[in-house]
Amino acid sequence: MSEAVPQTIEQGNKKSEVEQFADMAWIKGGKFLRGSSFKENQAALKVCRKYDRSCQLWWFSDEFPRKLITLKSYWIDIYETTNAQYLKFVKATGHRPALDDTCTTDSCREGNLWKGESFSSLIRNQPVTQVNWYDAVAYCEWKGKRLPTEAEWEKAARGPSGHIYPWGNGSPKGRATYNKKWQGIGTMTTIGSYPRGVSIYGLHDMAGNVWEWVNDWYSRTYYRKSKQKNPEGPKNGKFKVLRGGSWVNFPDSLRSTFRRWSQPGVRFNDTGFRCAKDSNEGPQ
Repeated sequence: MSEAVPQTIEQGNKKSEVEQFADMAWIKGGKFLRGSSFKENQAALKVCRKYDRSCQLWWFSDEFPRKLITLKSYWIDIYETTNAQYLKFVKATGHRPALDDTCTTDSCREGNLWKGESFSSLIRNQPVTQVNWYDAVAYCEWKGKRLPTEAEWEKAARGPSGHIYPWGNGSPKGRATYNKKWQGIGTMTTIGSYPRGVSIYGLHDMAGNVWEWVNDWYSRTYYRKSKQKNPEGPKNGKFKVLRGGSWVNFPDSLRSTFRRWSQPGVRFNDTGFRCAKDSNEGPQ
């Protein structure tokens, strides 16, 4: 279950304030275990090689070292942003639709589930894809929110004690959408389809379904040198971070510590996002 709204936010508040935090979970400030130990990296390699014999230990080195990080309190969306929600944004602002309009091949075009500003009603509550980092930032700002930092995302996914997956340390089977081939509108699942896969804070689909953009620039060595209180990532870079794994990935990539990176202007059929928001409640 997600943590309740802080007691200082009472029922008598304005309706607009209540609506503003609808479908968001409040994450109490404090310490959490970020990253992986060398032993955990070795365990991840073992899992990876069950599916891909080319896996190398260095693939997981950017998760090292495991360290206690302190965050202030914040809010984060319980669900990934859906096609229906993103369409409202597109119609309200004139922002580009969620599709890759640079495609030159049929295989690329097949990844576009939107046709202009329309899509099958069957995917209205599936996570939106084919959105780049700038699209995600624009949507969150329109909602009065922002993208979560990488550290905020990781704490929301694994909890304060450092679970392997959002639900704990057990197998993703029956808890996430993963290890699939592209099936058009049948590839992803409706948000919230796996009640057994929620995080300790009640967040859905933090593993699988789609990768999620976060705010931070990527650096392979950032975990070794970052500050331990409210880290926000490097000041600049070439790539942005994505977290959580997607429908196409294997269990090693669904781990809550796994870090992927991409150029911020690229759109993928396995990548979406969720938003976060600052909180004035709890430890800062």
